[in-house]
Amino acid sequence: RGLENFPGRVMHAIEYDTPAEFAGKTVLCVGARASGADIAREIGSVAKRVYLSDSSCNAREEFGAANVVVSMPRTQSVDKDGGIHFFSSESNGSHDEEWTLNDVDVIIFCSGYDYAFPFIDGESNLEFENVAGERRVRPVYEQLWHAQYPSLSFVGLPHSVVPFPLFEIQSTAVVSQLISRVGSVGLPSLSERLVAAENDANSGGPVTPGRVQDTHFLGSYQWDYCRNVAKRAGMYNDDMENYIATNKALYDRSGKERKGVTPGGDDVYRETRFRRMEKEQSYE
Repeated sequence: RGLENFPGRVMHAIEYDTPAEFAGKTVLCVGARASGADIAREIGSVAKRVYLSDSSCNAREEFGAANVVVSMPRTQSVDKDGGIHFFSSESNGSHDEEWTLNDVDVIIFCSGYDYAFPFIDGESNLEFENVAGERRVRPVYEQLWHAQYPSLSFVGLPHSVVPFPLFEIQSTAVVSQLISRVGSVGLPSLSERLVAAENDANSGGPVTPGRVQDTHFLGSYQWDYCRNVAKRAGMYNDDMENYIATNKALYDRSGKERKGVTPGGDDVYRETRFRRMEKEQSYE
């Protein structure tokens, strides 16, 4: 709250292009997942200081004189003088602490993205819901087909995944239903699709307890999702299993490297090169 009091520039991560325009500035990145951490790291190469606000962070934390990125707790508010307040509270309520920054030039919201379908509107004669901020599309069957009109499909809804291999499997599954590909498994009845879509929309995602914003989250559940969609497309065999398992091995390896990088630290995991060994479901 109070964002209107901030005298500097306010932008969203979607507007970010290169770090050059932030040279010598003090920048606050609100949100510390993929886009926030990556942008903070890039800007840190030229900025005077970068603050990375992370809702899971409980205290201000610096990482050495050579690292200009500073982790901050959740951003709380902007006061009437433009000061930005951060608040941390232990889960048991035993300790509350607050910090204030008065030197920020730019705020970048790295708070994720909404789905947008400008080609679907009130005149489309279609049951469809995509509420801003929810990051949930409904009704969709298996996170891919419109439950009532399966000739309409939404490739790319799942997030926190290895995107392009998953999208390719989804695309093949879509085609398999349009042309009745040999070996493909047809979609169930309309009533079954509608029930399944409603259950998915209210599930909060695969992790319990869920949130509406995680309806399309997959993470480590993406591999079984790929297998199921590949089976429906009639393309699941030993080669496909090797392909999916090798993707998982690479994903797990890169994830371990990335998690070991402190905010603003060297982005070395991007420089790692692998050779796929699909028969072994591995790499070198």
